[in-house]
Amino acid sequence: MNALNSIVARAEQCSDTAQLKQLHDEVAFLLSSFSFSFYDIFDVYDALCMCHDALMKQALLLAEREVDRQGIGKKPSSFCWFVMGSSGRKEPTVWTDQDNGVIFSCLHSEKDDCYVYMREYARLGVLYLNKIGYPYCPGYVMATNERWLKEVEEWNEQVEKYVTNEHIDDIRYLSMLADMRPIYGEYALANQLKTTLYKKIAATFSLRSRMIDSVRIPFVPIGPFGRVYVERWGEKSGMIDIKQGGYVQLNHVLKWVAVQKQFVHAYSTFERLTRWYDEHGCSQQQFERIEKALQTFLYFRLRCSLEESDLSIQHLSKEEKQRLKKAMIVAKKMQRHARKWV
Repeated sequence: MNALNSIVARAEQCSDTAQLKQLHDEVAFLLSSFSFSFYDIFDVYDALCMCHDALMKQALLLAEREVDRQGIGKKPSSFCWFVMGSSGRKEPTVWTDQDNGVIFSCLHSEKDDCYVYMREYARLGVLYLNKIGYPYCPGYVMATNERWLKEVEEWNEQVEKYVTNEHIDDIRYLSMLADMRPIYGEYALANQLKTTLYKKIAATFSLRSRMIDSVRIPFVPIGPFGRVYVERWGEKSGMIDIKQGGYVQLNHVLKWVAVQKQFVHAYSTFERLTRWYDEHGCSQQQFERIEKALQTFLYFRLRCSLEESDLSIQHLSKEEKQRLKKAMIVAKKMQRHARKWV
């Protein structure tokens, strides 16, 4: 872990994207050489998240300096770059792709000029992140998309639309924003937006059934007698996508629980689970089962990330197979009973 911790300090000394890319590659190498287990996986993710944050922050600082040097537009009085998805939940794998957005504040009379600055900053920020090893989001959930780059008041208006409209994609956008975590700039801007988001969702009862419906997809690939449904044909025969095999379902339930309970600053799935347990939302037995399931999914996700492959069931030990099955059953039960908690 000490080797990973040293990456953080070294990232702050990097003066270009090539150096940051080398450090990102080093993170992957170090993790590949580690012998981590189910039991220390939360600590491994904490250290990995710190490395990612340090690398991304330095890339974003370099992007800001370049826009300042070019003198494009007008720099707003404050702005914040935030991440979503697994990075927002502090659960990134080694080569996680980009899920990010930007919120900024400025005088109304300067808004147009500030947008000129921020669009160029977003362009360079996303470009630099890609250069150091964070692939572009295939769904275009990035600050270069106008949906994810807005001034404070416009962000508030957008959130209001997501909450009150009945568009099919609104619940998906709300789910993304529910994971937002500031990593660069004025954190208060993103934190205030997230607080507003959580309050509006929790106060809008008509959203509840749609939130529950979103939790029920995708299907956890395990049958009533513990049979794991794997890919039957092709190069992925005998494998499962561990992300869709229980991890997504588990974090979706606990995400909506966090929103309903206003756990704004509980970022990771485990932090949300712990807050829920502390406030008597689940029994100790439930807590321990969910904790163990989460450890299992995170362990296999990181392992698959390092191996650049889906999970091959036949290559697991007997103990690993049993642990995986139990985790999938927990995720399936969480899906089924979501209406009791969300």
